[in-house]
Amino acid sequence: MSGNSQTYSAALVNFTATPDKRLIRPQGGYRHILFKVSATAPVGIPAAQRSPISLALVLDRSGSMAGGKLETAKVAAQAAIGLLGELDEVAVVVYDDQIEVIQPRAPVTPQLASAIVSSLSHVLPRGSTALHQGWLAGCHAVAPKYPGDMARCFLLTDGLANVGETDPETIASHAAEVREAGVITSTFGVGADYDEGLLGPMATAGGGQFHHLRHATEISSTFMGELSHLFSVVATQVRLEIELQSDLTVDVVSDYWAKGSGPAKRHWTIAIGDLATNQMRPVVVRFGFPPKNGLLQHSVFARLFYTVGGVEQSSAWQQVDFSYASKEQCSKEARDREVMHWVGLHHAWRAEREGARLNRQGDFADASRAIKRVAHRLSACAGDDMELMQALNHLRELQNIIPAPMEATCLKEMAFRAQRLSRAQDDYRTH
Repeated sequence: MSGNSQTYSAALVNFTATPDKRLIRPQGGYRHILFKVSATAPVGIPAAQRSPISLALVLDRSGSMAGGKLETAKVAAQAAIGLLGELDEVAVVVYDDQIEVIQPRAPVTPQLASAIVSSLSHVLPRGSTALHQGWLAGCHAVAPKYPGDMARCFLLTDGLANVGETDPETIASHAAEVREAGVITSTFGVGADYDEGLLGPMATAGGGQFHHLRHATEISSTFMGELSHLFSVVATQVRLEIELQSDLTVDVVSDYWAKGSGPAKRHWTIAIGDLATNQMRPVVVRFGFPPKNGLLQHSVFARLFYTVGGVEQSSAWQQVDFSYASKEQCSKEARDREVMHWVGLHHAWRAEREGARLNRQGDFADASRAIKRVAHRLSACAGDDMELMQALNHLRELQNIIPAPMEATCLKEMAFRAQRLSRAQDDYRTH
């Protein structure tokens, strides 16, 4: 690929790939590529026309949901169903240590909505939390009937998974498998006692959004906000495919589920999720290059897959070439300013996520090092970029508090903020 970047448009989706620099020192090193993915509304199609949605609402009814949280969740579920139309379908699952499908998948009609209200009125808090099993029941209830169906699962909880499968890594892997089967998962954690180390990765792997709700009153606005976002989705199951000609290391800096496969992991898939009208998602990937050893250059190939109207489409392949050069030549090459803007922000947001995780685990020294390391690098490249300066100042503030135990609510807010920004998602809590 020559020049600064190339843009390929197919149907509703635009895709660009731009490196920070193209030259590599003889001893090897690292380079970033910024992949920008965006969508626009189809010309001539009224905005009111949208794809039908199959929605599973999976509500925690364990004992910790007492004190008004469960009642608020019921009201939020009813309000969400009220936004759907008769072309949409809904299923409702409640769980404690037992799973109850109180409404199997069915078209949304006024009669169905009334029946769900009646069924929910009999649901009371009790028991423990079989989160994994309850979530799976919801996903099974709305499994796609046809390729490209918009199937979504909203999982709400205020506590810890303590019955059945509880390992966060295993559950996230299952969420990725369910996403590949066509059901996108979004997670909603209420209060200070749930595990953001489970719900955050679960939503990332599941292709949806993670929401930290500070109190139960934010359930309704968040349910409604995410549903409204779904109404503007124009491309689903968006994924970035990367092919390497040689053995490079791949580090996905942005918070997206990524998987390497094939010999030496030369093929990578990065799950982007849905694209809404006029939404742009920047994805930052860092590549590690070996010493020269006779090679003159390395090439990275990338293309985008996405589904529109039930039909999977793909962009043309893009090729980004990197060449070895002398130390002097590498030093003279200017970095792409826009790429470095997003590189800095995404490294800062990842440091924040990592710092929250380590602090939660009690690894205070490592949490501090994770923040300081990125803050030091950001200070050298922020320049007059106001957003990078704000990110740097935020990291410096965290340096003062992260070496000591932080309150659970602060850690949840920290993880939520960093994940939301990295995935270019909205905060619906005050909408």
